[in-house]
Amino acid sequence: MNRISTAGAPERRFSRNPTVFWTLIIVAVLVLTLCQARADDPEGQYLHIFDTIQQGDLMKKNGQVDNALARYREAQIALAKFQRTYPERDSKVVAYRLTYVSTQIAALAPQATSTERTNQSTSSVSATKTASSTGSAQVKLLEHGSEPRKALRFHPKAGDKQSMVMTMKMGMAVKVGDMPEQAIKLPAMKLVMDMTVKDVASSGDITYDIVTSDASISDEPDVIAQVAEAMKNAVGGMKGIGGTGTISSRGISKGTDIKVPEGADPQVKQFVDQMKETMSRVASPLPEDPVGAGAKWEIKMPIKSQGMTLNQTATYELVSLEGDRGSAKTSVTQTASNQKIQNPMMPGTKVDLTKLTGHGTGQLTFDLAQILPPEASVEFHQDMATSTTAVNSSQKQTMDMKMDLNLHIESK
Repeated sequence: MNRISTAGAPERRFSRNPTVFWTLIIVAVLVLTLCQARADDPEGQYLHIFDTIQQGDLMKKNGQVDNALARYREAQIALAKFQRTYPERDSKVVAYRLTYVSTQIAALAPQATSTERTNQSTSSVSATKTASSTGSAQVKLLEHGSEPRKALRFHPKAGDKQSMVMTMKMGMAVKVGDMPEQAIKLPAMKLVMDMTVKDVASSGDITYDIVTSDASISDEPDVIAQVAEAMKNAVGGMKGIGGTGTISSRGISKGTDIKVPEGADPQVKQFVDQMKETMSRVASPLPEDPVGAGAKWEIKMPIKSQGMTLNQTATYELVSLEGDRGSAKTSVTQTASNQKIQNPMMPGTKVDLTKLTGHGTGQLTFDLAQILPPEASVEFHQDMATSTTAVNSSQKQTMDMKMDLNLHIESK
């Protein structure tokens, strides 16, 4: 799979996004492969599949994202079986339909929502408070570095403002069962977030407001049109979403509060969930002891995302430090043990995670007088394998996915 480059986010953020956002896509593609055709003859089976795809198209047009996904998944599963059973029959047409429904699912999966999430919006503006879903981070100093040393603490002033531009691009390759591996290219996404420091307590705790002032998708000729269109629709509702968060002077999250407008589209609610995770890690945790150039520290934390529990280890190496400004190199690894994936977006389906590994590297600059880093970039790769079984079936379907992510962030 070709590595795809773009721009990104600081190390603590890049290590999170691949799982939060794309696990939905992984599982969505997986679920597709488990249906069975409902007609005995090939023509009847294909006509039924084609009708199911048309139903999905109509539901998508009417904004019924969850229902459209269900139809596309059903069609993908049936097409996969049809292709295995009748490999020589209308092979080009079947391959085209497989690609079509796969791209529809990849585009719509991030927009889907569960009934539980939908019911959470009960007032004209509902506030959703969340604690960090990753549990407590463990920061361990490995090397103090050279003299002179200083304690790294964030110390912005109330009223300070920053604007962050984050550009993200991903490439995926998915292999379902015995089907050939399919590469899916996605257009670059650009988010602009504005932050204002509301208060700095005597304890050093920093309370801030953050809002998404702009969100857009780049135009790229080699991206499938349906995918680009769906992603543009998804990011359209992100503008204006924001909330309040509090971190300690060491960058440790103490809670976030996101406001969701009543009647928000499913994709907006999905974005809010992602933004909670971003806000809970708006700054990278810093070591408690004084450090100097060459210092290294390690951050271990469990991450709960889309029904999975991952173990993440991030390592920082302080390259330079002059006054409040410095630079660091970062690396991260993610692993997960075999486990059942519990996700309300997959009703009627049992999914087992059989493998998940991830690794990435990056670099960033920081200014302790600001919360957001002036610049950071990251490259990340993840491999994931799952097996899926429908509740009313004993047939298992496997899926392997490779994902490459490149992020870049600039703040001023």
